[in-house]
Amino acid sequence: MTPVMHPAGPSEVHSDAASAFLSGVRKTVPIVLAFLLALVSTAHAAPRRAPTERFLEQAAARSLAGLELSALALDRSDNAAVRRLARRTHDEHAAAYEALLGIATGAGTTAAPPESIDLEQRGIKSRLTALRGPDFDRAYIQALRTNEDRDIALYRDYTQHGADASLKQWANERLQQIRKRRQLIESTALEVPKASP
Repeated sequence: MTPVMHPAGPSEVHSDAASAFLSGVRKTVPIVLAFLLALVSTAHAAPRRAPTERFLEQAAARSLAGLELSALALDRSDNAAVRRLARRTHDEHAAAYEALLGIATGAGTTAAPPESIDLEQRGIKSRLTALRGPDFDRAYIQALRTNEDRDIALYRDYTQHGADASLKQWANERLQQIRKRRQLIESTALEVPKASP
């Protein structure tokens, strides 16, 4: 004789689903806890950079990028206005980079000056290297616009939220210099021939 199967009642179905859920939770909770413990211990093992150190490192990296891109423009551009802009940009970034190194050393921070430009700036430099004439000039000016806007944001943030009063004052002076150079970028752009359609 064949045994008769009775369909499971609603309470039995819920009971089976609840058991499966609880079993899954029991297996998952230790994994989640281990992950959270590892995350917390990593956060304590590698302390966050102080805001002043982060600012010094980022500002030095931005100045190094400005130096390299402007040196490239001085080498490749034939446009007198672009060359003037590149010279000013190069000189101001060189002065800022030296000042930042001095500030970092004098403050006794562990801020590490960059040894080379970051990956994004290397990509920009590589694209610029492939260009000549007005195409180079337009691309250089666009790269400067983007970089100067990021510099303005970085310096403005430190002047508003930084901890070191003398560094905030220096950053504010530098911010004014960057804003003036940003205006010069726009006037220089008017002296570069437009791309042909």
